[in-house]
Amino acid sequence: MTILKNTVTLFVIFLIVSFNTTTSDAENNRFEQAKRQLKDGIRTYDEELLQDAKEVFIQLADNNPSDYVYAYYAALTYLSLCDLKNFEITKSTVKADKKRLKTKRISMAEKGLNYADRSIELNNDFSDSHRVKGTLFSNMISGMFSGIRYGGMAEDEINIALKIEPNNALAKIEVAREYINKPGLLGGNVKKGIEILEKILKDNPEKEKGYVSLGIAYEEIGEKEKAINTFEHLLNINPENIEAKYNLDRLVSSK
Repeated sequence: MTILKNTVTLFVIFLIVSFNTTTSDAENNRFEQAKRQLKDGIRTYDEELLQDAKEVFIQLADNNPSDYVYAYYAALTYLSLCDLKNFEITKSTVKADKKRLKTKRISMAEKGLNYADRSIELNNDFSDSHRVKGTLFSNMISGMFSGIRYGGMAEDEINIALKIEPNNALAKIEVAREYINKPGLLGGNVKKGIEILEKILKDNPEKEKGYVSLGIAYEEIGEKEKAINTFEHLLNINPENIEAKYNLDRLVSSK
């Protein structure tokens, strides 16, 4: 009788372990697929890919509330959707459409901040969670008053990210963008932003976001040829970069 009980117990344990292993493998497969979707969605600004990845990351984060990585990826995907909305805002020429897109972007940023906060609560030493949180705060800005409210929060999180990981290239790009986007009276300095971006891209030539910001900054100070060359270089890195195509076509057609 004792032997039978032990056999049954071992069999039950085997089933539990097998079930957990199968579940874990299935989650890992979904996670890796969602990461590929996110990567491709970022490269091509494919909203469907980004939305699909977001749903998987959210489900994984909610099913694994103690795992900071899943929460981080959910926040990162919301940030990528904000980037897409910012590009759509740039392209739009209709005031009402711009307002609608800004409202959508702010809503996405708010949702992303919930997951960024969760990731940081679970692991405060992960630089990119702070970087994503800071950039999401930047996406909450829609005017002067929201800039006063969220601008400082964005800078604080980016500074934390760089304190944890001084060579975080994407966090440095955000510092440069702050210099480029801020009014001069509030510490903005486009040329300083350009200097930072040029150094970052020299050390990290694969960072596509940096080239977009650099090209726009060159245009802002009247260096149109440098802007064109920057977007052409980015298209050599990623021929599918929609922002590079749009800005290059715009600059060439306005010659």
